[in-house]
Amino acid sequence: MWSSVRRLIRKGLTVRRATVDESKARRVRLLEEEPGDRFVLIIWLMVLFFVGLIFLELVHMVWVGTWNDVIFNGVMLVVGTIVGAVWGKMSE
Repeated sequence: MWSSVRRLIRKGLTVRRATVDESKARRVRLLEEEPGDRFVLIIWLMVLFFVGLIFLELVHMVWVGTWNDVIFNGVMLVVGTIVGAVWGKMSE
């Protein structure tokens, strides 16, 4: 299972850039930069934390019957971490 998830995340985070050579032929070169295994693992763990916190919020809402702001703040923290990591990696 880990290999299929790793392949999916790596495919989604691969940066593709086109560069034009300054020669008479005007060739276009496509460069692909794949993320490292550590970065893919961090993103996968953040997704697991996100799913776990959503599940915890749902259990709290069903069992207690109220919204828990602390769990929601944790969800927003994880979402912000994922977005910031992916955005930072793409803009390198």
